[in-house]
Amino acid sequence: MYHRILCATDLLSQHESLIEKAVLMSQHLNATLYLLHVIELPASYQLAQGLGFTELLNPAKDDAQTVLSMLGEQFNIPVTQQLVEVGSVREIIFQQVIALQCDLIMIGSRSEHGIEALLGSTAHAITNRAPCDVLTLRV
Repeated sequence: MYHRILCATDLLSQHESLIEKAVLMSQHLNATLYLLHVIELPASYQLAQGLGFTELLNPAKDDAQTVLSMLGEQFNIPVTQQLVEVGSVREIIFQQVIALQCDLIMIGSRSEHGIEALLGSTAHAITNRAPCDVLTLRV
């Protein structure tokens, strides 16, 4: 059924629950699991560069990689399957799905109003445009 699963996480609240479910699903399906965290650039990156965002980017990436490494150890996910990228969450997820040939995206959602209450704005956009199946879990 599914052979390669991409679990995209914001590393905020309940990320361990999402990853634990992704691990269980990948084990059940005997699928390869990739963890992805995307650091979203501010809307105006040029302005952010002037405000020192670039200097903050590397520590942010390092911190995210540290958290993913700890999760990788906890859930036995190899370092080669732990990804930290910078850019648009949606675009990076789609790029990685294609590059890794994933056939399932697992994401969490926590919005509380309107259609976003059902999926979340990022989850909603990914579900509508993804090149593969998407499993959205409430976190």
